[in-house]
Amino acid sequence: MDFFTEDQRLNELESRSGSGNLAIAQRVELAWALRQRDGQRARQLADELSAEVAVASLESARLDLVLAEVAALAAEFDSAAHHLAEARRVYEQLGDATGLGDAYLLATLLHTLQGDVAASFSSVNLAAKAYRLAEDPIRLALAVAWTAYISVHAAPEQANQRLGEAREVNPENGVAATLIIDLTEAQLLFVAGRELQAANLLMALIETAERHGMAYFRLRISISLAAASANVEDYDGASAWGEQALAFARRSGWPLAIGDALALLGGIAREFGDAERALSLLEEATRWLAVAPQFRGNAVAQGYLANAELACGHIERAERSAAKAIALGEAVSAWSAVFDGQIAQARVLAKQGRHPEARAMAKAALDTASQRNLNAWIPEAWRAIADVSGDPQASLDALQHALDAARATHDYRAELGLLSAMSQAAEKAGDLPRALSLARAVGQVTVASEQQRQKNRIAALEMHYRTELQQQAAAHQQQLVEMEALRAKELQTSMQVLENLGRIGREITASLDLGSVLHTLVAHLGKLTPANYVGLLVLDESGEMLIRRAVEEGRPLPERRVAVSDPNSNAARCARERREIVITSTPGKTSASHIPGTREMRTAWFGPMVVNNELVGVLSIQSTQENAYGAREQLIFRTLTAYVAVAVVNARSYTRLREQHARLQDVEAEMRKLATTDALTGIPNRRHFLAALTAEVQRSRRNGRPLAVVMADIDHFKRINDRHGHPAGDMVLVQIARVLDLNRRGSDIVGRLGGEEFALLLPETDTHQAAEVADRMRQRIEQETMVWEEKPLKVTMSFGCAELPSELSDGSLSEAASIEAVLQAADEALYEAKRAGRNLVAMLDHGRCSLFTQAPRSGDTVTAP
Repeated sequence: MDFFTEDQRLNELESRSGSGNLAIAQRVELAWALRQRDGQRARQLADELSAEVAVASLESARLDLVLAEVAALAAEFDSAAHHLAEARRVYEQLGDATGLGDAYLLATLLHTLQGDVAASFSSVNLAAKAYRLAEDPIRLALAVAWTAYISVHAAPEQANQRLGEAREVNPENGVAATLIIDLTEAQLLFVAGRELQAANLLMALIETAERHGMAYFRLRISISLAAASANVEDYDGASAWGEQALAFARRSGWPLAIGDALALLGGIAREFGDAERALSLLEEATRWLAVAPQFRGNAVAQGYLANAELACGHIERAERSAAKAIALGEAVSAWSAVFDGQIAQARVLAKQGRHPEARAMAKAALDTASQRNLNAWIPEAWRAIADVSGDPQASLDALQHALDAARATHDYRAELGLLSAMSQAAEKAGDLPRALSLARAVGQVTVASEQQRQKNRIAALEMHYRTELQQQAAAHQQQLVEMEALRAKELQTSMQVLENLGRIGREITASLDLGSVLHTLVAHLGKLTPANYVGLLVLDESGEMLIRRAVEEGRPLPERRVAVSDPNSNAARCARERREIVITSTPGKTSASHIPGTREMRTAWFGPMVVNNELVGVLSIQSTQENAYGAREQLIFRTLTAYVAVAVVNARSYTRLREQHARLQDVEAEMRKLATTDALTGIPNRRHFLAALTAEVQRSRRNGRPLAVVMADIDHFKRINDRHGHPAGDMVLVQIARVLDLNRRGSDIVGRLGGEEFALLLPETDTHQAAEVADRMRQRIEQETMVWEEKPLKVTMSFGCAELPSELSDGSLSEAASIEAVLQAADEALYEAKRAGRNLVAMLDHGRCSLFTQAPRSGDTVTAP
């Protein structure tokens, strides 16, 4: 099974689970698919299955992985570690490298949640090693991508290299790995201050994360989008994404996720000046995060909290929170938290009048930002140095550094604030010209800052628009889910209905005959709902007529054609409008569409049969009862219509394929005939004859049996053409071929070699036997009466016989040489028959030529006049 399960597979498992047709292995797979989507249900399934699966089996190990991940996300770390250890033990015992890799990859998640950076890297490397042993490229790519993802914060100096490695090993179908790679790239863009690019990339990942049940990463995407929105001054968007993340986390019941989302909202509230709300949110966040003191998010929350407490005037509390942020951040490599703690600590120390210590702490924050590639934080570090310096000139110098850093990252908002602060600092330092110059620069940057703000607003609007589209798509998907649930609920009222529908569907779609489709409907429909009439109306090739086949009360009705434009036909109306129609007749009133000679139906349902947006016909089901078809029945009809539509398309396709196949067979046969048959006489041509001769020579060579060849030539054929014309010659050729073909033996082959020359191939025949056959044919031709333009033509033929050389059997002659020798020998014999007076059979035997037929007496007529 895949590491992350797509919705389609989950739905398959869910539907089969609802009907009780799910094997143990598939129920284990269902629990695995639900582990992030619905942890409580996954845990319940795993607990139930634990009593059914074999001890120390692949199924039991997979259930341990389910329970381990559910426990880890619920911050039940001891339980998670226990189940992971048990799964690893079983996979090692069974030699299942893939399962072992999955166990190590989930251990990576556990260690990440616990804040153990070294253990996270160790586990993910072991996972990659196991996947290599298993030769599983998709899971290997997932592990390498996960390495890059945790490197962004834990080892940022390695993140880009890890990301490149992940891209290199990722196969085209590595969907989950691709998502984590893109999420990693977005995080790197965010750290580099390119929030809009990060946001656009993140937006594209939402649907994939949801479709594959990657709920943990889906939450990280929402949190990152909230942070990106905040950084481009989109408070509404930041709050919306943050609230979405919080709602998602609360539904999941994951304490650390709830704490993360609350901390994010607190940070956003502080950023936009709502210190009191920020403080409230962050205090709640730290309570949730207390279950994992070493969790990276805990350090981040402490950094946010320190600055919020400072903004609210709680100096001592801010000092304690800042110290926690620094200590925790350094322990778990959460350098942004270390930075926030150092900045807050520097400002606290300055407020306490401890300026040397404050300057040292602010410089430490600058070192953290510089060494950890947190370029977007550098201006803030220099600003803090300026604020706590206590010396106007030193403050001015620090502000200049801050301004340079802000310009390097194109942070116009920071640049504007810094220029104003520098103008004031220059004025305090007595440098009035510089103060005036800086004041003028404020005006210039204000324009650029406003332009940037407008760009940010446009980008924020685009994000809002894309968010609304996604929300609409999600709402639509939810509606579809709800509709499917309603349909399922309706169908589940009777298991027999489901079974019958499935049986009918299988029988219908398996049929390639529309009569059988109709018969199947009639045979089974009565078990589902009242149906006195079933009509199948198929659209003809023109698209203007419906050809109706129908059965009423078990009796087939005559085939009928209905025009699609017919205003009185409900079936035609259904075809025109492509929508379902339900007709309920009023008692005592005859419908305009009623067909004389049929029963009056009180309820009629018509449904369009559509495949790939193409109308193929209409299905009609009718009853003599009033109001017979409610929502349940219409749902059944809808399902049957889909089956029947597919059957109609299949039947059409099969008919077309059968016709095309028949045409191809005819063409192929004709081509074979043209390739091997003489066009005029219809007997084998030279090519066919020589191929048959080759095959018979090979057979004779294998079994040592005799083989004879007879060459035959029409006597004085040129005279016929000269005196009577070529049409007469063609007639003679056809007649001669017919006589030869009719008088040959069953195993013999007659062929026309060209012109008036024919040949016979006689297997299992020696020279004398061949001469006897040839002489019979000579006599038949001599006796044959041919008429051209009401005048008789007397035609005779000469024959030469030869046997395959005996040297063939001892290998002294090659196959090709033997064929050439026997043809040449028969030709020599034919020449002797011609020389001796024609209308004769001659044979060449052991190099000596002799006549088999007596030479004609003087005065005999043997040629055409």
